[in-house]
Amino acid sequence: MIFLAFFILILLLCIVFLKLSFMLTISFDSKGFDMTVKVMFYRLLTLYRWNIKEGGLSFLAKKKDQLPKPYKKKKGRLSGTLKILFSEDTFRHIKKNLEIFDLSVKGRIATNDAAQTAIIYGSIWSFLGMLIPFIPQKRLFLDFYPDFQKDCPDLHITCILRAKISHIIELIAVQKLKKIRKGRSENYGTASY
Repeated sequence: MIFLAFFILILLLCIVFLKLSFMLTISFDSKGFDMTVKVMFYRLLTLYRWNIKEGGLSFLAKKKDQLPKPYKKKKGRLSGTLKILFSEDTFRHIKKNLEIFDLSVKGRIATNDAAQTAIIYGSIWSFLGMLIPFIPQKRLFLDFYPDFQKDCPDLHITCILRAKISHIIELIAVQKLKKIRKGRSENYGTASY
């Protein structure tokens, strides 16, 4: 019994204090576009890995015809996920509890049109300019340049985000409670609505 209590105590401490790392790697090169998403305990243990070339985006684009009749809804899985991701509460929670651990942009930007190369280069700098106040300078590595002579880009972007497991659980619980409350208010509304 003591071992079980000790194990539960250790598990609760891990949930409260440990952080998950989310790593997004994007590369544009002669092979084309590649994107990898990893979920890790810090940088040691990979819990989940997804690559666009292996799995693609087909899991988001299931058509209604492919689903059995009881599971069909008016809106797809993607719209529900996007509604949760882009809600005001989610942004507030992420801004407060998510840490940008590392941001690295390396390589060259090149297209066969010099004007397009310059526009892409400026767009990347404007996006990074918005993020720079939120990233510690020791964790920011920017080494990319426009190449007007070559046609093929070689650009690698890596971003590592960290969040405590307890904050992720709290965000999921809040979203589930909102969904339950929303269902109640629609079913049992008052006459004033």
